[in-house]
Amino acid sequence: MIDPWRRLRTLRGWELHWHRPEDDPDQGFTLFEEKVISLRTNLSWEERRCTALHECLHAERGPTLVGVLAEREELRVRREVARLLLPTIEDVGEALAWASSLDEAAVELLVDVDVLCDRLRWLDPAERDYLSRRAARAA
Repeated sequence: MIDPWRRLRTLRGWELHWHRPEDDPDQGFTLFEEKVISLRTNLSWEERRCTALHECLHAERGPTLVGVLAEREELRVRREVARLLLPTIEDVGEALAWASSLDEAAVELLVDVDVLCDRLRWLDPAERDYLSRRAARAA
């Protein structure tokens, strides 16, 4: 299993800071010049794990331009986070088969619901087929 905190420690010269929701509503952000990753203090364990990895990937990939390029980069990072934290579709299928909600499945998979939804958003055809077959068996 990937450990976002270990990955954060491998970023030479980077520091982890915490911010309050009233100071910034974002779950996390990366300040490239200062080499700071900041996470919001009131995140759940799963949200912290996912957001820490998300911001690590931004730090590793470096700053991007604004506008459309920044939006594309954000989507790339979200997709990579989902694939790194949920690498096997079989685990996703099992959690979805018994859980009563996406939130419950996400907690079982040790991710937040946004990462689970991102993983489902970017399924390849074989993965989509597997989940359809798994859901049919559960019904």
